[in-house]
Amino acid sequence: MQRIVFILCVPLSACVSDAAPPACVAMCEAAAALYGDCLTDWGADWSAAGYADEEDFLGACETWGWEMSLLEADAVDRGTEAARGSVARTCRSRRAAFADPDASCDAYTGTDWNARPWDDTAEDDTGGT
Repeated sequence: MQRIVFILCVPLSACVSDAAPPACVAMCEAAAALYGDCLTDWGADWSAAGYADEEDFLGACETWGWEMSLLEADAVDRGTEAARGSVARTCRSRRAAFADPDASCDAYTGTDWNARPWDDTAEDDTGGT
């Protein structure tokens, strides 16, 4: 399947692709595998989780990665240097956790999808824990 990628230019930031960063695409695939297995174990399907199917989940997950990458670029433009690269780092870390053969469903369900990836990084850079 051929994919067309559009480029968006937002004020005060560089042009950004409309696709999720590759690290986030890989994370989403690992998340889908883990969460799909959890749903099966729980006797549920994707619709019980609010998705039409696994493909719908992947689309929503990749949209999260794309949106976070846009917000990251905006944060960097506003001077939050700790944001730079945080989305890719977060996606790589989550992918590792989701793809771990010993991962439990808590690895997915315990993920805070509302947190901005750079918030923890910014805290660490300012002397937080």
